[in-house]
Amino acid sequence: MKEKKDKRIDYDTHWKEIIKEQFEDFIEFFFPEAYNVIDFKKPVEFLEQELHKIVSDKIKTGKVINDKLIKVHLKNGSEKWVLIHIEIQSSHETDFSKRMFIYFYRIFDKYDQEITALAVYTGEKIPSNYDKFSYNFLGTENLYKFNTYQIRKAKEKDLLKSNNPFGLVVLATKYLHKTKKDEKERYVFKRKLISLAKEKEYSNSQIISLLKFIDLILELPDNLERKFIEEVISTFTKTKDMQTLKSDEFSNQLHVALYGETFQERLDRVLIAEKTESVEKLLKETNLTVESIAEILKLSKETVIAIKSKFDKKPS
Repeated sequence: MKEKKDKRIDYDTHWKEIIKEQFEDFIEFFFPEAYNVIDFKKPVEFLEQELHKIVSDKIKTGKVINDKLIKVHLKNGSEKWVLIHIEIQSSHETDFSKRMFIYFYRIFDKYDQEITALAVYTGEKIPSNYDKFSYNFLGTENLYKFNTYQIRKAKEKDLLKSNNPFGLVVLATKYLHKTKKDEKERYVFKRKLISLAKEKEYSNSQIISLLKFIDLILELPDNLERKFIEEVISTFTKTKDMQTLKSDEFSNQLHVALYGETFQERLDRVLIAEKTESVEKLLKETNLTVESIAEILKLSKETVIAIKSKFDKKPS
């Protein structure tokens, strides 16, 4: 059972995953100029190892490199590289623009590749040199500029109109900032995003990537999460007209993608967490049978037995 309290959300990794899963959508939304010249009929290549070799000495011990270096083919037949960085407010670096420049010149020097770079700022605070690195020393000047996108400047009305899944990704990030201290409001926003995802009629792969991101970013306490997971499955399996997957198969794929287990397995775990205290109290203070407790608390007999087994092992 994942704990909600005092858990640091791994924003970098969640962004990294959805970019890789929905790269074409990402470029179309954040970098339309590049989208117009990239040939997406040809495969893109994520150059994880190349980037690691280039910048490993600049990475603190134990830190994962979440920047993305991608080889793409342009419509004119040439190959180009795209460097993508997602700047998370909680991990903001004072020398970020300098690091972007270092990445650029090392790639250019080692691989003789011209690259274009994009930094997406997800936080509410943006550094002063958010789109460039420059210096001037005794007549020698250097200016390195890169593309940027600031989520804080995105307008909710524009995001709602967008048919690109990343419109909802950005909206989820904005809702995260709005609900830092209000879990109930976060649930309302999270449920709203799910309804919007259904209305947009995305493909199955887009839906799974999008809902996984939304669920991991907008975390809820267990009682609200249980309500959410019941609703998210019903939303996409009872009302969505599936053309490529049967409803029950999509439900299973969706839930395994979101949680690494089936819907019923996850629901059982959340239910056990919620009801454990009530079951243990009845076991301790009454002589009720397992069947009676299950009936009173509206649980399955198996769930009560599982809680009782753990309760019996506790030291008295």
